[in-house]
Amino acid sequence: MTKGEKMPADQALKVGARLTFYLNDAEVGVASRIEDISDKKMMVAMPVDDRGVPIIPVSGEQVVCRMAGQGCYYQFRTVYLDKGRQPIPVWFVSVPETVEKVQNREFVRISMDCPIVVRPLDENGAIGEMIFAKIVDISGGGLAIMHNAILTLGSKAVLELDNIPGVGMLRITGKVVRCARVEAAGGNVYHIGFQFLDMSRQHQNKLVKFIFDLQRKSLAKGIGKK
Repeated sequence: MTKGEKMPADQALKVGARLTFYLNDAEVGVASRIEDISDKKMMVAMPVDDRGVPIIPVSGEQVVCRMAGQGCYYQFRTVYLDKGRQPIPVWFVSVPETVEKVQNREFVRISMDCPIVVRPLDENGAIGEMIFAKIVDISGGGLAIMHNAILTLGSKAVLELDNIPGVGMLRITGKVVRCARVEAAGGNVYHIGFQFLDMSRQHQNKLVKFIFDLQRKSLAKGIGKK
């Protein structure tokens, strides 16, 4: 993992921030959110597994946590203290003194070559004509496609992916966050990056697991990630 700068936790941790906990250093995390912070204790929404069952660690167990930032993520270790209902089910965890700011992608991104259907949305949410394209790369937070025309930055589209192993059919709203011209055989094309906007926690966990599995297979063949 890329090492980054240390900074005081109170400069990064804010009420409402989304967290991902990795129990026992697992590769796939479980989602949460900061509900309240005091000097020594942080109250977070209780994570659940992919079946919707609440996760309850052993009191005193250390847990790795990540929080997404702008072009980075913050990582720290915290200690699970107790559970409660305030009024939703919550964890109480320790507040770290510092967090590590890692200049890296929020999710592992890996090359992928498979078809995708893109349905652009106008300002009123009406669906436009279908675009048939190919995925360039994908992560748990977004994907990039190759297309022969520009899509406006900030515009939205419905993204439809079919038959992803362990995930199945995905139909997700995405926002265009990047549009770059690249040279290719036969002329210029565009690599268009989308950020996922409405992916469920369950589907995201499954997609991240699929990406890690794909990465491991690629590394085993000596190909490596993108």
